[in-house]
Amino acid sequence: METDSQIAHVLHDEHKRIMTLMKRLEGIARGSWGSTVPDIADDDIASLLTDLDTELAGASEHHFQFEEVKIFPALIAVGDVTVPYLLRQEHDLLRNLSEFMIPSVELARRQGFTADSWSEFRDLALELAEKHISHIQREEAAMLPALQGLFAEQRDDELVTQYAEA
Repeated sequence: METDSQIAHVLHDEHKRIMTLMKRLEGIARGSWGSTVPDIADDDIASLLTDLDTELAGASEHHFQFEEVKIFPALIAVGDVTVPYLLRQEHDLLRNLSEFMIPSVELARRQGFTADSWSEFRDLALELAEKHISHIQREEAAMLPALQGLFAEQRDDELVTQYAEA
């Protein structure tokens, strides 16, 4: 990604991290575990559940809130209304999917999967991964390039600090 915006680089790095997690989730839901109930004693499954718990319980919300409060108003101020509007709708959808997914993740971490709980988890996982991946691709294509030159250097540096501190 070529941009002079440091906050764009920070958000890009977050997108890469979340994309990696969503691809892991999708891989397990579609892969060898797709039709077999996973064993939470498996290191890959246990690690994925821990990472999902962290992500869904707060990391994504931090990312969404930051964009909605700090980035979207700046885009709107320069006349870019459509991108923030569409991305906000996607944030709301991802929040809703996460609300459904969190109890499944927590239950699986505590008790493991049954055939029924795995089926429900797998369906939610595939939906969540698909929506997250397409959302990230949209932000990478539409929002991050729009940050080029949007903020003065000092403001850009302040945004990086604020993102890290929140």
